[in-house]
Amino acid sequence: MNAARAPERDVRAEMVELLQGAWRARAVHVAAELGIPDLLVDGPRTVADLAARTKTHAPTLGRLLRTLTSFGVFERLADGNTYAQSALSAVLCTNPGCAEATDALFQAAPWHWAAWGELLFTVQTGTASFDRANGSGFWELTRTNPDAQRRFNSAMSSVSEEESDAIAHAYDFSGVRELVDVAGGKGSLLRAVLRANPDIRGKLLDRPSVLSLAADLLSGQGVDDRYELVPGDFFQSVPPGADVYLIKRALHDWEADDIVRILVTIRRAMRPDSRLLVIESTLEDDAKQEWLFRDLLLLVLCGGQERAEREYRELMSRAGLRVTRSIPIGDGPLRVIEAVRE
Repeated sequence: MNAARAPERDVRAEMVELLQGAWRARAVHVAAELGIPDLLVDGPRTVADLAARTKTHAPTLGRLLRTLTSFGVFERLADGNTYAQSALSAVLCTNPGCAEATDALFQAAPWHWAAWGELLFTVQTGTASFDRANGSGFWELTRTNPDAQRRFNSAMSSVSEEESDAIAHAYDFSGVRELVDVAGGKGSLLRAVLRANPDIRGKLLDRPSVLSLAADLLSGQGVDDRYELVPGDFFQSVPPGADVYLIKRALHDWEADDIVRILVTIRRAMRPDSRLLVIESTLEDDAKQEWLFRDLLLLVLCGGQERAEREYRELMSRAGLRVTRSIPIGDGPLRVIEAVRE
């Protein structure tokens, strides 16, 4: 008896699916931007109802929703004109801390889409395409454009919310009296550490525009008398003399020489017995596709890069720091890399 033959691979169909990937993503972006998942939380709605609530053209919205259901985003009911939430679309509801929803809204921004449209330029030059596509750098835009600032901060804080408690409990902060969270954003990590360690006082260093958001997050959380917001620039200086310095998901935004400059600034502020915790997702040889694309995203937006742990160790050594241990956080690529002054 002949063994059953495996079905032949339809490479043309696979390629069509890949080529339509950008269209799929854009369709999801638009649904998220319109808030369709949130509108379906309480039950199915007709296209006419959804169009009225989103101020869109009903026939065209219907075509968009019909297409989205073809790959599992929303469910189309038997009448053909009513749509319901699916397990996949529910992930895009804007619940507090929902990273997928805020990520979709970040990606939906015209400036984000435009930057990816110039990927060829990035590959040809090795530099960020964001500037070319938008006429200004990513950090400049997030500093001066309120909508860009809101989308970016929301996306970053949603990711941080999921990770902060895990980090606060995975690392032993025993004996620490004061810490500085460098480029701490809205303060979710600092809040988690202070909650878990009632004897610690903390300082959060970031841009003034970000600190106003941090004040909102930290206020009334039971840590009001134990934190200080410090406006500043980690290329220039950080508060000196703390027991521990944290820097989470900030180094990956920069080129190698800039990272060394940031680390040198922190090292100068450290006491001989201070510790630095570099918290990053490391990109190893077995990295999942999601993180390979996030590496490209950093390059497209700001010239950044996801790096292997050994690469962070090399950069820290260049800055006069010695790695003492590395602690994995959960099952993903996130790690706490601890270092001291050499």
